[in-house]
Amino acid sequence: MQQLQNPSSFDKLPESTPVTKIQAWLVEQLADVLSLDPSTIDVKQPLTRYGLDSIDAVTLVGDLEDWLDLELPSTLLWDYPSIEKAAAYMVEEFDVTVDA
Repeated sequence: MQQLQNPSSFDKLPESTPVTKIQAWLVEQLADVLSLDPSTIDVKQPLTRYGLDSIDAVTLVGDLEDWLDLELPSTLLWDYPSIEKAAAYMVEEFDVTVDA
């Protein structure tokens, strides 16, 4: 079972679950990579809608691997093309949990 650290920027989430923590992290990273306002990112929308290309997607997956201390498929964000789907997949497939 993988443990997520409890980043302080995510403490303000209304419902703090592994899925919402991963979603928040991905929103922040995507916003940073693509110079977007995080509030404009809808976790249900395909990531390609925001202009994410294959190089950025693979880099983002690598950063996610480092954060979660997991080995993820490099095609994760193509196989699960929204933040919502990718986060749900990771929690279900890798049994990711959150430190209290």
